[in-house]
Amino acid sequence: MAVVLTLFYLASPLSVNAEEACVEVPEQAASESFRFQPSPEHDALEKRLPQGLIVRSIRYQRFSVFDRDDPLENNWIYNWANDFHSVTREWVLNDHLLLEEGSVFEQHRAEESERILRNLKFIYDATVRPWRWCGNEVDIEVITRDIWTFTPSISFGRSGGENSSALGFRDSNFLGTGKQVLLEYDKDGDRSGYTLGYSDPSILGSRWEGRLRFTDNDDGYDHSLRLERPFFSVYEKWAAGGQVEQQKQEEKLWFRGDKVAEFQHEREDYRIYGGIAAHTEVDKRVDRWLFGYQYQNHEFSYSDSRRPPDALPEDRVYSYPFIGYQSVEDEFIELHNFQYLGRTEDVFVGERYRWSLGWSGESFGATRDQLVIDARYLNTLTATSKYLWVFETQLSGFWTLDDESFENLWWQLETRYHFKQSRNWLLYSGLRVDYSDGLTAEKQVTLGGENGLRGYDRNYQVGDRSVVWTLEQRYYSDWHPFRLFRVGLAAFIDVGRAWYQSEDNGSNGDVLADAGIGLRLNSSRAEKSAVIHIDLAFPFMRDDDVDDVQLLLTVKDRF
Repeated sequence: MAVVLTLFYLASPLSVNAEEACVEVPEQAASESFRFQPSPEHDALEKRLPQGLIVRSIRYQRFSVFDRDDPLENNWIYNWANDFHSVTREWVLNDHLLLEEGSVFEQHRAEESERILRNLKFIYDATVRPWRWCGNEVDIEVITRDIWTFTPSISFGRSGGENSSALGFRDSNFLGTGKQVLLEYDKDGDRSGYTLGYSDPSILGSRWEGRLRFTDNDDGYDHSLRLERPFFSVYEKWAAGGQVEQQKQEEKLWFRGDKVAEFQHEREDYRIYGGIAAHTEVDKRVDRWLFGYQYQNHEFSYSDSRRPPDALPEDRVYSYPFIGYQSVEDEFIELHNFQYLGRTEDVFVGERYRWSLGWSGESFGATRDQLVIDARYLNTLTATSKYLWVFETQLSGFWTLDDESFENLWWQLETRYHFKQSRNWLLYSGLRVDYSDGLTAEKQVTLGGENGLRGYDRNYQVGDRSVVWTLEQRYYSDWHPFRLFRVGLAAFIDVGRAWYQSEDNGSNGDVLADAGIGLRLNSSRAEKSAVIHIDLAFPFMRDDDVDDVQLLLTVKDRF
């Protein structure tokens, strides 16, 4: 046995403890672990592990926001930030792992645990890997790095001719417990008000999640409560949940970027659901049956606005049980500099689809008998370190039996193509098509501002259908100012139109286009999904009500 271990030791960089017959990987330097540098030694150990090993122990290495071993980050203000920040507690990380002591080690569960941890709003990156192998047992280490989660909400923005601002604070990892606390006052072109919020991604250490939100605006309110046990893993066998939402807000109708009508909309929404996986075989497609019940009540009234509508939308009630089906392929890859800057991106590259049908009938208290339709299809057509091409489409709406017509049918098709020209350069092209039929009077298909056609006011064109195409040349720089955020640049062209097929669309109602340049800021110490966009856009087709240039300041969930 000693001869075998000696030969094994000479053939690899792994150290072998002959007395205990263990293969052990030397501990990675703290600064390398902080920056999640690749470790060939750990990769070699993973490849040599046999099937059926038992997890003997799990150790944790938890890093704060800044690296004290890096001279560029070892200063008084960053050290103060580390001292003020509460590092995520071990039990919080343990609650989200798919491995536990005494369970069988499966590499796919370690990889999925990494994705789950990285998806948490308070984790910058995560690694879950074996570091020691002894007989039929293996020891696991979990390495995580926190982001700064206490965020004063002091912001100002402008998009499509509208100003917005916010004041308050949010902590998405309160005292290192993973709980989110929110208190905020915000104001935009539509409304202003206060928001209180609390969410728990692992109630009492379980797989159940909870979210409570209370918003009081000057034109209404938004109260919601959600409790659910989602399919937290691709191979989880069941899910269940429910939500309650009560909302009152002032709806706006738009034309050429101006509000042409305002009225009150009160909505109640109650939903319970469950899901059962048909089979959960590893490395295969996972199929799930979904079922539940949903109730929605919509009521409309005149507000004190000086722009009342000619007629209010019809009050209506939807009340329906539903059944559906979902299919998911377990395929992911890790990419860098696609949607974000300098972050590990877990990109789903398989095929995923779902559909559900419901019956909203008068016997359930609904306004009329209707078939409820909801479907979505997502597929990654190409996925490599150089190319990423995603296709997505979704459909929702109601089919009314009495007059054989659609109500609020909305079909959207979107495709996004990324071509990685080099480590820092990427060419992006995106196409989005929206089509609707039988929209109720409070709904519009809009285009302009941040949702397309950046050279025009928000909601500049309206209709029952739209198409917009974007071409962007992106640059992901290596500049990391103050070790706080990464910087990107973009040059873009937008071409699109929203219109009614059989109505007069007014002046400047044809195809519009703009071009511009933009700055992208993605914090390396805060949530990766908050990408700051600063764009200057210049419209090609102008009318008297179109400015020569639009300045947009927005925060989006991607580059």
